[in-house]
Amino acid sequence: MAVRCGIKNQRGFTLVEVVLAMGVVVIAVIGIISANVLIQQHDETAFENSVALQDSQRVMEQMRNVASNAGGLFPNNVVNAFPNNALIAGFANLTSETARVSYANTAVTPLDVTVTVTWQDARRRARNVTLRTLIAQRL
Repeated sequence: MAVRCGIKNQRGFTLVEVVLAMGVVVIAVIGIISANVLIQQHDETAFENSVALQDSQRVMEQMRNVASNAGGLFPNNVVNAFPNNALIAGFANLTSETARVSYANTAVTPLDVTVTVTWQDARRRARNVTLRTLIAQRL
């Protein structure tokens, strides 16, 4: 009887090949998870910016409605309803959100208005969005 010595006819992967393949797979999975976390953070930032822009536009629309109201003299009716550098109530869509209105000059027509919305993002960083517009009395 002849005994065969050798591994020529054996099939499969060696332990080194399996470990290397697992390492490559682990690195790829870590990369995919990291990219997913980064995308979620950017998505949340974009959402917060969108909400802040909508809130600042809402303040401007409220100011335009006051300006078109016949119940006062423009621009005093707007400045009285939205005092210079005062916080505007009714904004709690974001964490620690505040809306503030400021004017370049409260006595001129059209009013040069700046609305600033500030909040804290998920990583507790202070963020803000500023919009500037001119508001005139609608007839």
